Parts: sequence; structure tokens; C-alpha cells
Amino acid sequence: MMPLNLRIRSHKIAIILMASLLINVLAIKSTYSQQNCQNVQTSIQSIDETGGRQISGTSVDTLQDSPFKNYVTTISKHVSAKIDEISQCNGDLKSSPEVKLFFVYRRLVKTAPIVAPFNLERTQSNGTRHLDSPWVKLTFSRSPTLVVRAVFLWNERQFLLDQVLMSGIRASPTNPLLPIDEPIFWQFVQDYTDSVLVVPSPEARLAGKASISKRLPPEIFWLFSNASQSTRGPFSGMVASALNSAVGRGASGYTDLTKALIDQFFASETTEIRYESVLDLKGLFTLDQYRIKNLRK
Repeated sequence: MMPLNLRIRSHKIAIILMASLLINVLAIKSTYSQQNCQNVQTSIQSIDETGGRQISGTSVDTLQDSPFKNYVTTISKHVSAKIDEISQCNGDLKSSPEVKLFFVYRRLVKTAPIVAPFNLERTQSNGTRHLDSPWVKLTFSRSPTLVVRAVFLWNERQFLLDQVLMSGIRASPTNPLLPIDEPIFWQFVQDYTDSVLVVPSPEARLAGKASISKRLPPEIFWLFSNASQSTRGPFSGMVASALNSAVGRGASGYTDLTKALIDQFFASETTEIRYESVLDLKGLFTLDQYRIKNLRK
């Protein structure tokens, strides 16, 4: 009979050999899996909706530095990371995932004809899921091929309406929020100037504001009211400055809001997710991250 110390030594050697074998097997399996993981090919297109002009192809490098470029870069990376989590070494995928992301720049004022607003054509198959909201429209299916289609709307008018709603002003969401024809917008500017800025007294200004608030779209009235209230220069220039400030200061919140919607969508198995108003997101997103408290500062 083998001595006890020899039996213990033999037992330890066997354990070491088994552990070494297991490590080698796992290493081989990991290498094999890495070689067989699906490569995610993401198509990215950025479109200026005015005139339907494409401003970028599969890269954002050609975009000028701007809040919009930061938005496209951040959101496209965020979606890619989500797709990687789903597709990485997933054995039930029959082919490489198909991911198409469209980033649409929708301006407040329409200076050129828009044939039709850019929209996402829904894919329909078993297990297809959809997200419909003013900020992103997303469709996802995974059989037989993982397919993701998304339209992200960088909508200047949406920025303003969101601020209106978060400020406590009641307004009915309009979907889609389309650009305003340039001649109509200049009429709005002139009406506000005549009713509020060039009146003879503070009382007349208050009366003018109360009156014009009923004639203008709520998001336009919010913009005009938060622009510099001066007649030292053309009010149109002050409005343009206020719009740039609103978009610039709200861009981070707008981006985080969109990321929150993406996260919820990919974490959910719900077939249809729909939002109409920023106020619907209170349980999903901290609105203070997006709210602009004083535009003139």
C-alpha cells in the first residue's frame, strides 16, 4: 500500500494537472469564440433635412465641431456599445448584425423646401420591437439577422418645446415638430416686436405679451420671451443668439435624455414603447439635467 505522504503528493499533482488542463481548454475556447464573434458593421448617416442634404456618410469626421457633432459621436458610440453587448459571441446569430443610424438635423426655420420629413421605415418580422418618441425612433429585430434601425432627431424646435413643458407652461405636444417657413417666422418676429418691444409703457408691454402668447406657438413665444428684450438692434439677431444659446446649453441634457431612452429600449422586452412629451420621462430621466433656468445668463 502506498505511503500516506506519497498519496497526498500524487493527489496534489493530479489536481494541478486537472487545473492546468481546464485553463488550457478555457483559453482555447476563448480564442475560438473571439475568432467567431460577429463583427458589427454600423452605417452612420447625418442629414441636414433642409433640402434633404446629406452632411456625412459613414463617419462623423467631416462634421464641423458643434453640439450636433458631439451628439452624433456620443450617441453612435453608445448604440454601438449596446449592440456589442448583444451580438458578442451570440451563437444564435446567423450573420453579422446590420446597424443603420440616421442623425437628422431639423432646423427651427425652413429656408429651403423640404420634400418630406425624414422618417424611419419600420421593419416587420417576428419579435420586432419599436421605440417611438420625438427624440429617437428605433426598431430592433434579431431573427434571422440582428437588425437595428434608428433615426435620431436633432430638432431645434423640440429643444424649445421641451423647455416650455419643463417650465410648467401647458402646451399640447405636436408630432412631428416641423420647421417653420421663413416668411411666417419673420412675421412672428415682427408681431412680437410691435406688440412687446416698441410699446409706450410697461403696462402696454405686459398686455402685449399676454395677447401675443395666444397667437404664437408656445415654443416660439418662450424663445422670444427669453431673448434679450431690446430695440438697440434687430430683434431677429437677438432671437438667433437666444436659439444658439438654448441649443448649446441644452445639448448635454438632450444627449443624456436620448441615451436614457436607448438604455431603456435595449433593457426591455416590450414590443412597443412610445413617448409623446418630455414630461412622460420623469421616471426615466432627471429633467433638471436638461432644464434651462435662465437663458439670458
